[in-house]
Amino acid sequence: MRVKTKQLLEENNRAEESLSAEGRELLTDLVVYLRGSRISTWDQEQVRRDITQMLLDAETRGERAETVIGPDPKEFCDNIIAELPPMPRLESLLCMLRDGLLASVVLMAIWIGFGILEGVLRTGGWPELTLTVGQLLSGTGILFTACGVVYWICRRSFTADRGKGPWILLFLILFVLLCAGIFLRHPVATLSVPSAVCIVAVLFIVYKIMDIRLD
Repeated sequence: MRVKTKQLLEENNRAEESLSAEGRELLTDLVVYLRGSRISTWDQEQVRRDITQMLLDAETRGERAETVIGPDPKEFCDNIIAELPPMPRLESLLCMLRDGLLASVVLMAIWIGFGILEGVLRTGGWPELTLTVGQLLSGTGILFTACGVVYWICRRSFTADRGKGPWILLFLILFVLLCAGIFLRHPVATLSVPSAVCIVAVLFIVYKIMDIRLD
């Protein structure tokens, strides 16, 4: 994220520590809900700063959070979101691409690590890495599933009982993806370890450039 956004985020983290446990819990729910909206991270952190100060002032006066937030925190957040300009569609897509790049870098680093370990244990030498259909499908599936879980958590941050259904579904999806990675062994590409490391490094550099310029 941009330097000014990162600085504001760090300031908000420090200010949040002054809240009571109840205040921090409410603020966390509010911020998580805002994270699932289309407003920029800069705007989210500005709102977070203002809400933190409101809660601190209320606690200083000995008042409960409901006196400044109201009885319905979700409605409070929805009203704030409605007043702020949404992030432009292109920038929103670029932010999604940036986050996807970071997740892809992590998954590829894990794939390289396991590939090297497997090759060393089998042959005792420096292996070539083979990307299979199953690995490609499972990796893509994990990325989309993770995005779905994050969005679901953000949208339901004020729901006390989230139920077992989504988590059972998540377990089933991850089980299917794991089976795909194990049993669909048709090769898609073969890479040397240095080539794979270079690809990961390039993707990480692109991610850092995008991260500095976005939000």
